[in-house]
Amino acid sequence: MGKMRVVHYLNQFFGQIGGEEKANEGFVVKEGPVGPGVLLQKELGDTAEIVATLICGDDFFSAAQEKNTEIGLEKLAAFKPDLFFAGPAFAAGRYSVACGALCKAVSEKLQIPIITAMNQEAPGVDLFRKDAYIVKTGIHSKEMANVIKGMARLASRLTSIKGEEKLLTFEDMPDPDEYNYFSRNRLRNMLCGESVAKRGVSKLLSKLKGEPFESEVIPPVFEAFEIPSPIKELNKAIIAFVSDGGLVPKGNPDGMSTRSNLRWGAYDIEELFQSYEVVHAGYFNDYVLESPERLVPLEALRDLVGEGKVGAVHDKLYSMPACTTVSKRCAEVGTEMAQAMLAKGDIAGVILTST
Repeated sequence: MGKMRVVHYLNQFFGQIGGEEKANEGFVVKEGPVGPGVLLQKELGDTAEIVATLICGDDFFSAAQEKNTEIGLEKLAAFKPDLFFAGPAFAAGRYSVACGALCKAVSEKLQIPIITAMNQEAPGVDLFRKDAYIVKTGIHSKEMANVIKGMARLASRLTSIKGEEKLLTFEDMPDPDEYNYFSRNRLRNMLCGESVAKRGVSKLLSKLKGEPFESEVIPPVFEAFEIPSPIKELNKAIIAFVSDGGLVPKGNPDGMSTRSNLRWGAYDIEELFQSYEVVHAGYFNDYVLESPERLVPLEALRDLVGEGKVGAVHDKLYSMPACTTVSKRCAEVGTEMAQAMLAKGDIAGVILTST
């Protein structure tokens, strides 16, 4: 059997095209390994050959993620790869999302092993950990050599799995701790020396005795927050609108994405209601396109102002599309919006509308 054919994806920086000033560069394909790919080729040795490196600017890819995922998939599929790598992206936002999106598409369409690498703070982790093998990294690229070594080691394990069916049904997945990648939270069949009942009782007894044990269940973690106090004088309060439904000015000037969007904007609500569009792939937009009132009930709030029940309506709408946006980034956006409102000094409350 000959060498495995490998395609590697990089952004404009690691692909040696340029820095942030080249973030709008479209797809470029180079033969052989580039940048980190040289290290990767060395770790892969004689078992595999990087036949092509696919490069794309971060801004270019994120501006039309769905479309560019399809374009990228078409370009790399032409090389008939047996193995696909993306990154490492470390803690980069746009880059990590692009790596994850391409890995997911390659896995689904080409059904070959896919490996990327990111820091836990990167949005791509929460978005794509179930769809891709994501090796854990630190924040800085100074760890590049060790990360590449880990990616190659995981690739060796994945390509040693006998039978495509086992790989795709996750029955022979590598251990996440042993191979230092983020758990994909997949249920899989495993041979055990004890029944689930015996294991459960054994672990419970260990817990009651204060002895070490390893749980087989990953519990959800919910953030605690303090419930705010009611507005004391609502009839004097200025109320602002916030929406994650993707209502933006005509032309989408901030280049927001229909899925996995990371940006937000504050728009003059009067001007917006005169010329608008919807950028959101998570619901049927037609009704909001007919009337933005269905998403942002501006007239209803103005009626309350006219009745003396509310003081005034803030002149800005704080808006973003939040379809499949990771919760971590949503929390960051909430903080950023709140800081922007607090800077105004007169907003007393917010009406948050969603889809």
